[in-house]
Amino acid sequence: MTSPPSWTRTETDELGSRRLPGEALYGINTLRAAENFPVSGLRIGALMPLVRAMAQVKKAAATANHRLGKLSARKAEVIGRVCDELLAGQHGAHLVVDVFQGGGGTSSHMNLNEVIANRGLELMGHACGQYQHLHPIRDVNRSQSTTDVHSTALRIALMQAAPGLERALLALADAFADRAGEFGGILKLARTHLQDAVPMTLAEEFGAFATALRADAARIWPASQGLARLNLGGTMVGTGLAAQPDFSDAVIGELQRLTELPLRRAGDLVSAAWNPAELVQFSGMLRGISVTLAKIANDLRLLSSGPRGGFGEIALPSVQAGSPLIAGKANPVIPEMVNQVAFYVAGADVSVGMAAEAGQLQRNAFEPLIAHCLLTSLGMLENAALIFASRCVQGIRPVPAACAANLGSGKALAAGLAPLVGTDAAHEIAEAVRQGHDLVSLLRDRTPGAR
Repeated sequence: MTSPPSWTRTETDELGSRRLPGEALYGINTLRAAENFPVSGLRIGALMPLVRAMAQVKKAAATANHRLGKLSARKAEVIGRVCDELLAGQHGAHLVVDVFQGGGGTSSHMNLNEVIANRGLELMGHACGQYQHLHPIRDVNRSQSTTDVHSTALRIALMQAAPGLERALLALADAFADRAGEFGGILKLARTHLQDAVPMTLAEEFGAFATALRADAARIWPASQGLARLNLGGTMVGTGLAAQPDFSDAVIGELQRLTELPLRRAGDLVSAAWNPAELVQFSGMLRGISVTLAKIANDLRLLSSGPRGGFGEIALPSVQAGSPLIAGKANPVIPEMVNQVAFYVAGADVSVGMAAEAGQLQRNAFEPLIAHCLLTSLGMLENAALIFASRCVQGIRPVPAACAANLGSGKALAAGLAPLVGTDAAHEIAEAVRQGHDLVSLLRDRTPGAR
């Protein structure tokens, strides 16, 4: 016995009429967008930070419009309830538009407007599509346009996500600092241009990794605060046309309350409508973090190379089999993952720059790409840093014998000791270390009074 077909409904726009699944919370605008942009298989429902931020914007707008006498209490309450459901992660299956789309985010924006309207209709006891009771544009989108809603939501999403990346970098820095503390005075060979240089300690090397990561973490908050200037209320081009005169201040004030972020109205809404300079700067900050992570990952791969045919001065934890052919082989898979994340972020930064400069006249049509690149890069960097700390750095072991063997080869150790004990004595000590003698004891003998 076959199940009965699900009911359908008909919606009409200026292009004509289309039938939709009756239970679909999206409407005709979303349907057309989904048909137009089957590009990546990545739907906007996967960009939950952006969805949540857009829901906060819609909730704030409904409250502001009600206070200004432009939306009934019942409609404002229902819109707010649906936005709370979106904030809780519901209705993602109905957010079906591809992240790659034309229209500057209009498709994503309308997808959300229609979901809010149709779910609101259900809560009001009406069928989906009966927009005379709650309309996706006249009610949910009152005093708004894609220009200001999408841009505002993206900035809020990044500001809300940024602390997670900061915490992840600091956790990674702490992991390196802990390793440095445990490595003590293990001497090793420093290298410049991949050539033998002078002695240093393994603790100094790992401590420097921690310092660099903390410096990157300290750049996140200032970069995120640069996103706090909003064009909300400027509507399509920043002139405020189609919005109530007091709407901008009212809705931003409500957003401040909902998000607990230091949001403020941009001084020039026309400029803010098309100028993504702060987003470009934020992207550059993310790329800078990726460069630091990649450099550290590269160094760990070199230092752990071997164990007999390479440097072999540290041992990375074995987290999975390295080869189906070589028993016991352990590859540096976590640093390799970090490297690939860094490559992605670097490429995303290039895309952000290209999308930003390609904006023409009063609107940047390529903000969906900017949103995808920034939010994806931020999330990947946070995840990579946490994995790097827990599944790699915390389990790194020193190999003192390899450090001593590489250091005791002669030239580097002698160069480092010469200012302390003189050139001749330095060469004698270097040779003794090469033969297996303890460096600390040799130095104590050569420097009377040393402890």
